[in-house]
Amino acid sequence: MNITLNKVGWLFLGLAGCLGLLFIMMAGEGYGLSTSRIDGNMQLNFLGIKIADGITTTTRWNQYGTYFYLWSLVPLTLTIFCYRKFLKLVPTVLN
Repeated sequence: MNITLNKVGWLFLGLAGCLGLLFIMMAGEGYGLSTSRIDGNMQLNFLGIKIADGITTTTRWNQYGTYFYLWSLVPLTLTIFCYRKFLKLVPTVLN
């Protein structure tokens, strides 16, 4: 097997790990938002980026939680794709 393909395969594994962590962070943030209640004027941040400002109702706040759940499926799908690509490029070592 070509060494270059082997190295590219390991890069796909690293990318899959990073995307997996992003999925966990987004799903966790979505769960926290969808199960919480708010009083007053709130601002929503994710990884230091302002997502929304001036949220005053719990319904709207929980809706952003649902958005995070749905958008977390994108990094999950890419994680699965990159991991499968890794399995195809890096050969199995048998004892």
